[in-house]
Amino acid sequence: MRSMRWLIICGLLLLAVLPAQAEDFGEPAFQQTWLRSDYPVQQGRVERSWTWGPQPFTPVLREWYVDSPGQHRPVQYLDKSRMELNAADANGQWAVTNGLLVKEMITGQVQVGDNKFITLDPADVPLAGDPTNPFPRYNDLQRIYGQPATLELGGHADRLLTPTAFEILPQYSDDPATQLVTTTGPYNYPIPQVFWNYMNRSGLVYVDGQYVQSDPLWSWVYVLGYPIAEPYWARVQVGGVEHAVMFQAFERRILTYTPTNPAEWQVEMGNVGQHYYRWRYAEPFVGGKQAVITAPELSAVVTSPLLVQGFENGTAFEARVTVRLRTASGEVLASAATSIYRPDIGVPGPFEVQLNFTPPPTTTPGQVEVVAFSPRDGTPQVLAAQSVMIAGR
Repeated sequence: MRSMRWLIICGLLLLAVLPAQAEDFGEPAFQQTWLRSDYPVQQGRVERSWTWGPQPFTPVLREWYVDSPGQHRPVQYLDKSRMELNAADANGQWAVTNGLLVKEMITGQVQVGDNKFITLDPADVPLAGDPTNPFPRYNDLQRIYGQPATLELGGHADRLLTPTAFEILPQYSDDPATQLVTTTGPYNYPIPQVFWNYMNRSGLVYVDGQYVQSDPLWSWVYVLGYPIAEPYWARVQVGGVEHAVMFQAFERRILTYTPTNPAEWQVEMGNVGQHYYRWRYAEPFVGGKQAVITAPELSAVVTSPLLVQGFENGTAFEARVTVRLRTASGEVLASAATSIYRPDIGVPGPFEVQLNFTPPPTTTPGQVEVVAFSPRDGTPQVLAAQSVMIAGR
């Protein structure tokens, strides 16, 4: 059970997305991975922030992944990340991986294979603070994601990210905690001292039924991935009170630094697992939507073959839908049935289908529709529709 201290501190920093319920670990490898770093925290043997979180908040889900056996892989969500069973190294050091969730939420590309992605709008979910915080959100990081490095070693992370620009916070321009001490990753982004200390710290772990010291605590590349943006400060509302928080986006996690927190809780990992689950499984269906079409874009000019992608909310009978392209006059130019790649019964999942059609004589308005048929009488129900322009011959 979460301690009161953990609840108070996380409430002061991280967006809370209430899980449906606490779940048990559904794979022995997931539990072993969790035990190593977080069991000592749960048992009160150490004072430090969670690596994964106190417990999973979903059962094991079989998410679509075309390069796994059966094109699915077992995953389970925790506050800080998603654990994945890696069939390529089932009995090795990397039997359990954790997803590139931050990268996916910023880019709006849900990875369903080593080189296969399903489009979804970038995550309109706050990084930190109150759930109503308007800024910063993951989609706000697009303007700093993957940009050429501008900060130099020996300098300091003293830039405040605002909705429209950057500002300098002079109080952090000579702060030892914000000094940039190393660069790493494909973009050579610098890392502040306080984050680098956290990434390379040692600590107590639980292995084979025993508590032992580990130096370092874990491989930071395995846990975080490489940085995909430079460090910035942001002003966020926490309990209605404004706080300054430094953050840096990595491929798998978000690191945050709150100087006003107790020492062992000044650096924490964002609740990326909760944020991602909300983005992928809840947000697309807000307002009662039964499905969303994410490709092609609204009002796009389409030609044959037409790739259609989207997500369905888990209610279509036997996870089957029909995708069709119609002209404004009602003529169906193409129609194809496809499966929803659901991770479990009744759980939302993505779909993808290719439509081949003969172009009309001239460019004409039309729409792409996702249709489900009643299992009782075959009545069609349009779950989602997207207006497009159909390119003519």
